[in-house]
Amino acid sequence: MFADAPRAGLVRRLAAIMYDWLILAALWMAAMGLALVLVALLNSIGVISLANYTDHADFITKHKIWFQLYSLLWFAWFYLYFWCTGGQTLGMRAWRLLLVQQNGAAISLKQAALRALSALFGLGNIWLWLRWGKGLALQDQLTGTQVIVLSKEQSKLLNLHKAAR
Repeated sequence: MFADAPRAGLVRRLAAIMYDWLILAALWMAAMGLALVLVALLNSIGVISLANYTDHADFITKHKIWFQLYSLLWFAWFYLYFWCTGGQTLGMRAWRLLLVQQNGAAISLKQAALRALSALFGLGNIWLWLRWGKGLALQDQLTGTQVIVLSKEQSKLLNLHKAAR
């Protein structure tokens, strides 16, 4: 079904990344709210004390390495979940992009994790300019994956199939 689909170029990939970053910003705000609730809960049951802090947010600020790791886990979950369950993040879906293995099969969790690490927050896409005409970003080459552009018909068919699940 995807054998003849062209590989995605840099501009289309960056547009999908920007869309995903807006979603990640909202996800990060929800994660922060959840962290504040967790700090309040831990304080109320006596596991932690906020006596040396001005408020709940000050506690998180003083222990920011843990919150940064917590945030990173949320971001990783976002990409790994969407890449492994359907090959598309919401931004990729909007731009009709699909992440598959070089042979067209769905990617594995291991490939998704390695791809997320090697993407370098999207900077791996600059590799597209360095290897002009190949259509493979750094993370694609390292993981044996590719991002393809779906036709409108392929996108509708794929998304109807996802909705039926």
